[in-house]
Amino acid sequence: MPIITYNNTPKVLLLPLVSLLLACGRTIINETPPSFNRPLVTSVKVLPNNRVKIDWFFDAYQEPLITGFRIERSENNGVFKLLSDDMPPTQRTLEVAEPFRNGKVSFRLLSKTTKDTVASTVVSYFAPAVVSSTFCSSLSAILVQAVEKPNVYLSWKLEPNSSTFAGNYLVQRSVKQGPFQTIATVRNSFFLDETTETGVNYSYIVRLATTNCASNEITMRVVSDGVGLCPQGFKGSMVIGKDKKSVLLNWNAQLANFNSFYVLRSSGISGVFENLTPAGIQTTVYEDRSALKEKTTYSYKIITKIDTQPPNSCETPLVEIKN
Repeated sequence: MPIITYNNTPKVLLLPLVSLLLACGRTIINETPPSFNRPLVTSVKVLPNNRVKIDWFFDAYQEPLITGFRIERSENNGVFKLLSDDMPPTQRTLEVAEPFRNGKVSFRLLSKTTKDTVASTVVSYFAPAVVSSTFCSSLSAILVQAVEKPNVYLSWKLEPNSSTFAGNYLVQRSVKQGPFQTIATVRNSFFLDETTETGVNYSYIVRLATTNCASNEITMRVVSDGVGLCPQGFKGSMVIGKDKKSVLLNWNAQLANFNSFYVLRSSGISGVFENLTPAGIQTTVYEDRSALKEKTTYSYKIITKIDTQPPNSCETPLVEIKN
């Protein structure tokens, strides 16, 4: 069995096993499908000019087992659609145009072989709203998982030509493409609609009360979803390859333009926690590429800060990684 060594660590190269058996004068060939790891998405970066860069990791010693990679994309938990199906096995990054704004975008990376296809963990990020020059305010919406059912959280920003506005806002809603009706009058630039029903399509606009100037229109379907703003399923793993050693963290959480994640690390459970992302991030994956000491156990946790009224926060249990 062939062995390849990276960083003084022997790795077994798993190739299809062919056993030749002689029976009744015939040659019987039994092929065992290859086994290999899934590719790991290590980062999703939002670039200028509405572009997104996706990076991933795949063990180089397993490249002979795959024919390439496939990447798919979905919007707001919708159906995944093909982005690219012809990436070579040596590729580790992809930059794509991202026209979708003001919502959750998810990517799914798959490794392809002649036998089967294996999907990686899905990674998501929140695409912020783009200010429109044709409306008085730029409106965004997100489903917020409550105890019993989801609610719709609305937030908006004034356009530059309306920056001196100091009056009330009229929050208007349409149910099942019906007429818009005012459901609230507020002074703040946010509103939580708690009167929604699961399975119903709603549309929203926000108007300036003094001039009746409207925002853009947002359509939202209220669906049941067990994932909230606080991270769930937090886990970590070592990523070891040629000239590379890091810790990959991922979790499942609802993404919005008013919540951010902070990754904290300490050496040992009783150690002082260091904030690795002081500016906050809005993705569900993080790779710790900083220098890690040998024979040291590191503890990680995620703190989520939610910019609502009143402000809120939550944190995950600790995940320990031994280097």
